[in-house]
Amino acid sequence: MQSQKQGNLFLLLVIVLAAVSGFLFVDNKISKFQYGLDIQGGVQLTYRMKTEELKKQPTPDELAEMQRNLSDILGNRAGQALGVVEATVGTKGTDSVFVELPGYTNADEARKTMSTTASIKMYHARSVTTERDNLRRYTEVDRTDDGGSSPAVNFVQKSTGKVLTPKDPEYKTMIGTWDLILEGSDLQKASVMLQGNGAQPQFRFSSAGAAKLETWCRKFLTGGEKLAFVLDGVVLSCNPKAEGEILNTEAVLQGSYSPTYAGQLISLLNSGALPVSLEETSNQTLDPTLGKDAMQKMLFAGFISFGVIVLFMLYYYGFPGAVAFVALLLYILFTLTVMKLTSTTFSLAAIAGFILSIGMAVDANILVFERMKEEMREGRSLMTAVQLGFKRALTAIIDSNVCTIITSSFLALFGTGLVKGFATSLIIGVCISLFTAITVTRSLLVFFVGSGIIKSEKLLLPQRNWFGEKFETEAATNPIPIVRKSKKYFIISIISIIPGLVMLFMGGLKPNVEFTGGVDAIYKAGDSNRATVLANLEKGGYAGANAKYLTAAGQKLVSITIPGVKSDDLGAYDKIGTTASLEATETKSFTAVGPTLKKEALEAAYKSIGFSSLAIVLYLSFRFGIALGGIKNGLKFGLSAIAALLHDILFVIGIAAIVGKFMGWEVSSLFVTAMLTVIGFSVHDTIVIFDRIRENLRKPQPGEDFMHLCDRSISQSLARSLNTAGTVIVTLIIMIAFGTPTIDLKFFCVTMLAGIISGTYSSIFNATPILYLWDKANEKSKGPAATLIHQSTAELARARAAAMATTVGGGAVQPGQGQAGRGYGTIKRKNEVEKSEQELD
Repeated sequence: MQSQKQGNLFLLLVIVLAAVSGFLFVDNKISKFQYGLDIQGGVQLTYRMKTEELKKQPTPDELAEMQRNLSDILGNRAGQALGVVEATVGTKGTDSVFVELPGYTNADEARKTMSTTASIKMYHARSVTTERDNLRRYTEVDRTDDGGSSPAVNFVQKSTGKVLTPKDPEYKTMIGTWDLILEGSDLQKASVMLQGNGAQPQFRFSSAGAAKLETWCRKFLTGGEKLAFVLDGVVLSCNPKAEGEILNTEAVLQGSYSPTYAGQLISLLNSGALPVSLEETSNQTLDPTLGKDAMQKMLFAGFISFGVIVLFMLYYYGFPGAVAFVALLLYILFTLTVMKLTSTTFSLAAIAGFILSIGMAVDANILVFERMKEEMREGRSLMTAVQLGFKRALTAIIDSNVCTIITSSFLALFGTGLVKGFATSLIIGVCISLFTAITVTRSLLVFFVGSGIIKSEKLLLPQRNWFGEKFETEAATNPIPIVRKSKKYFIISIISIIPGLVMLFMGGLKPNVEFTGGVDAIYKAGDSNRATVLANLEKGGYAGANAKYLTAAGQKLVSITIPGVKSDDLGAYDKIGTTASLEATETKSFTAVGPTLKKEALEAAYKSIGFSSLAIVLYLSFRFGIALGGIKNGLKFGLSAIAALLHDILFVIGIAAIVGKFMGWEVSSLFVTAMLTVIGFSVHDTIVIFDRIRENLRKPQPGEDFMHLCDRSISQSLARSLNTAGTVIVTLIIMIAFGTPTIDLKFFCVTMLAGIISGTYSSIFNATPILYLWDKANEKSKGPAATLIHQSTAELARARAAAMATTVGGGAVQPGQGQAGRGYGTIKRKNEVEKSEQELD
């Protein structure tokens, strides 16, 4: 009755949450879905602050303040100078910032606008000839004018006749000989003054700047000395001051400029000068056509996988499958609502993570339903089976989901862009799936069973056992001899990784530009082929190039990656395309990664994998050590799980080497993401078996040794492992077939598929045998008292003794109490012992 009341309260809570989520989901006034650049298209730029050029190195607090100011300035530039309303500017680490410009496709213009210091400086050009002094070293010539839009002033070195442009080193040297009058901090406001078809930028200076300018003008009242305006090492104008003129609060950039250029310059100057020079560490231009096509294909694959999962749950589990369908619908609603309210960016990787989380969301339901079927086969009533199914599956559900959250958290912490989006969506999905399994599924089942609507056990299909449930009934007397024949399964594991390792040593594992630095550019493939394209690039001096063919948005495309090409080369895309005899796409899809970002990507990969593995070991050691004799025994479980992962990691790396060797696919940060997700899922499956071992250690059969207990635990968990892996495997197969138009996403799903198949195998055939061998080694070195069975039995005995001591101390039989008192004490002690066993369970 109490459980039914709780179930009804949870059901009411679920109905309220569903109503609120539905309202928030459809109401776009509160919040809207945010789509990533890989879907919208646009430009992404990453910069490092060149603090080494500053005269005084900033303190950590000053550096953080500088980083925040820089973000504000770049955000203003995106809006004022480029007109991008929904630009995103954020910080990375302690010395970097990134800028995302959705819908903006002129990458070169964006790079020029964002990287310029916008610190206008006014100089006394004292080495430039005047009307009175014609012996000076330099004389200016006409601007390199492109319709009035390119304002660079060139000079002639009089002794040699050489024309100096901003690209010449002597140009910079010449400016260095001039006297600085004003700089960016002296500028108060800039505006545009129209003159016929042209325009002139006009500057207003602060009081301090006006005083400096007036002082200079009075010093050089006559003589026609020249004032030069310089921006980022380029002289915008160099003109003589009028005789007797005294400038102070205002000045005009002499000459006629296009209104477009003048407006952009003014917007830049008004948005603020950069506090420090910037080094571009990466730039990326993404085609919106390709992104939208990719999203449509992924959503199509998501609908198919959802339908397949629902049909399986309905057909295999009957009425509980229908309950799981409702829970899955609410899971999707809750997840999308949370992602909308938290402004989580829907990148292609995030959508892939969400679709994958749907396949993983039914895992908890499968664990519960399988446990319910087991309880019913042991003669439990329907309501008891429901209650025990949730209670006894809960520990495995929590532990496995926590491990997935651990790996995803490190991805979100160290990853950027696509990786962070995937990790965030997966974390949100796992947390909500845990909530829906515990509340939605449980409350619905308790309601329907408790109210008498569902009376027949047949509706739960307890006898349906296609995936190994039949082994559960034979587990006590005739378990599958997996540990007993562990050598055979270890040999199979070794054989499975050999082909991949061979390809690895043959150079099959190809890191992409994220890990090597360089460029990745997409072109129309036309009639080209891979061999010809690579030969052309080799002849053109692009060593180490790679070519990958793909089809997207109805176009045959080729992706060219070249390590080592400088990211600040504005013409790199066109040069590479000409060399390879390839035609550019309408939006020049281009990615360039510099050495700084390359180093960060490698460090993030190492840290994510290392810290995730360590955190999983510590968590499992704590969880399993609580009831099994302490952390030292828990470490056996944690390290055995990680040891089994070595097979999965080597297998996945081998698969990557094979497809890299024969198809040219490259390892990116998404590959690292897949590896960590595989780690989380493999540990998930291992925990299901380890949790059953933990349960059986508390109630071993009379005279049972650890080998038999391990084989019995695997036999009891086999169906659970196969079914939970099966839903994710089906989802990934559908994604590979229909929903991965880009090579990186397809590689990601192939990696996941290989890893989950391998992880399922290692969880069943490797992890438990490793645990058994470790326990046997402990027995040989330290004696039988060090074994898990002995220590678990001793722990239970201690708990019983403590319970009995408490009972005797608090309720000893008094003289004259008689047999009735002894009977009461006996019953009380019996209840205390049973209670202690339940707590341990």
